[in-house]
Amino acid sequence: MTIKICIANPKGGTAKTSTAVNLCCALAKEHYKIMLCDLDPQCSATVSLGYPQADDYHSLAGVLISDNDINPCVMHYETGNFDILPANADLTVVPVALYNKNDGIFKLKNALKNLEKDYDFIIFDTPAALNIITENALCAADKLVIPLYCDYFALDSMYYLLSKCQKLKDEGKSHIELLGIVRTLYDNTSPLSRYISHELKEQFGELLFSSLMSFNNRVSEAQATGVGIYFYDGSSISSRQAMLFAKELLKRLDI
Repeated sequence: MTIKICIANPKGGTAKTSTAVNLCCALAKEHYKIMLCDLDPQCSATVSLGYPQADDYHSLAGVLISDNDINPCVMHYETGNFDILPANADLTVVPVALYNKNDGIFKLKNALKNLEKDYDFIIFDTPAALNIITENALCAADKLVIPLYCDYFALDSMYYLLSKCQKLKDEGKSHIELLGIVRTLYDNTSPLSRYISHELKEQFGELLFSSLMSFNNRVSEAQATGVGIYFYDGSSISSRQAMLFAKELLKRLDI
């Protein structure tokens, strides 16, 4: 059965894209069939893997707005051996186009129905906004992973996201469950990072992943060259952390 995981945090700069891309690389390395769905109009996941923005024919915007066939949108990332649904800037018009449409929140879920059987995991990289694009991912996904940069503003956005998830569940629109919170861009030399990390452990306990993503320039360098961290520097601490995170995620899923 396909497991669909939404990587979300409405605050920008929390390393959502790095988390999503490197999780896909790690899971594919473990021989799972992976689809990465880039839902961010900034196209960061798409560009970081060396793709140009999708053209109109291969655009997820057309799928969400006009119910276009999703199959032509699927691209194969040969280096990492997984598939990607690339983004383009047309996604910026999706919230307006779907405004007040009764089925607007389920467009992604419905579009993926015929693709799901081909994958073990579908990973959603979401925009830095809690708009209808992110809501589509929350309604399509089974599990939620929240990348959290250890500062107070990121905490506020996380609580807002969790409140939205609960509202969607109460309305019968989503069955998503929080799989866990992963600390990203973690700086062990920062007293604030250590303090917030401690507070997260106190409040969320086992929901906080033991593995974390520390600040490391190698991830940014990898993104700039259009490859995942494994293929840029497999011996880096970022590469090792990504694999530890993937294995902890699999353990939580009893896989």
